[in-house]
Amino acid sequence: MVFSGDFTLVHQFRGHEHRIMAVVFVEEEQPLCISGDIGGGIFVWGISIPLKQEPLKKWFEQKDWRYSGIHSLAISGTGYLYTGSGDKSIKVWSLQDCTLSCTLNGHRSVVSALAVSDGVLYSGSWDGTIRLWSLNDHSPLTVLGEDAPGNVISVLSLKADHHMLLAAHEDGCIKIWRNDVFMKSIRAHNGAVFAVAMEGKWLFTGGWDKSVNVQEISGDDLQIETFQVGSIASDAVITALLYWEGKLFVGSADRIIKVYTGQ
Repeated sequence: MVFSGDFTLVHQFRGHEHRIMAVVFVEEEQPLCISGDIGGGIFVWGISIPLKQEPLKKWFEQKDWRYSGIHSLAISGTGYLYTGSGDKSIKVWSLQDCTLSCTLNGHRSVVSALAVSDGVLYSGSWDGTIRLWSLNDHSPLTVLGEDAPGNVISVLSLKADHHMLLAAHEDGCIKIWRNDVFMKSIRAHNGAVFAVAMEGKWLFTGGWDKSVNVQEISGDDLQIETFQVGSIASDAVITALLYWEGKLFVGSADRIIKVYTGQ
C-alpha cells in the first residue's frame, strides 16, 4: 500500500461527552471499535458495514479523589480489555460481561499508554518508564527507561509489534526499542506525541501540532531508519490512532473519531 496524503473521510462516531483518549479494535465475528474518554467512559462501537451512529454498549470506570479519567486502552486477544487510568493503575475488564477482573499497580503516575504483543502487556506512564506484564497471570516482568539520564519525559503512547516497541513522548520524540534494547530516538512532531500506530512498514503518529504524520520504517537488529511519507492536517489535537483493514481511525480533542482511507 502507498500513502500519498490523499485521504477520504468515511464516517464519524459521536456519543462521547469528554475528550477521547484511546481507540482499539476487537476482531470478532462482529468486529468492534472500543473508545475511552477522560471522563471514564468506555464505548463499544460496531464497525461492520453499514456503520451506525449509536454505540452497542457503554460503561464507566469508578471514580475516586485520585481519578482523572481513562488515558489508554489495550486488548489482550483472550477476552480482556485493559484501561490505563489517572489513578496510576491498570484495570483489567472482561469483555464478556464488562466486569472488573483485577487491578495492576506499580507506576508512580498516570498510566498514559498500553500495548499488547506476544503474551506481554506494555504500560507507559508519565513517570517516564515502560513496565512489562505477563498476560498469563498479570505478574510484573521488567521495567524499561528507569535508568534513563536527565529529566523525566512522560511516555504518552506505545505500539508493540513482536520484537519492536515504539514509545511516543511529550517532547515530540519517538523512541524505538528492539528486544527490550533501546535503538533510536527520532523527532516526529512539534510538541507532544499523543498517539502512535503501525501497520507493516508504515508508522502513524499524531499529537499536539494537530497533524498525523505518516512515515516508512525499515532496518535490522543493528540499525533503524525512518522516512517521511505524508501527513494529514486536523482541526483539533490528535489524541488516538488506530489502523485496521485499510482504514485509519483518528480520535481527537473535539470528541470526534474520523475514519480515513488511503491509496
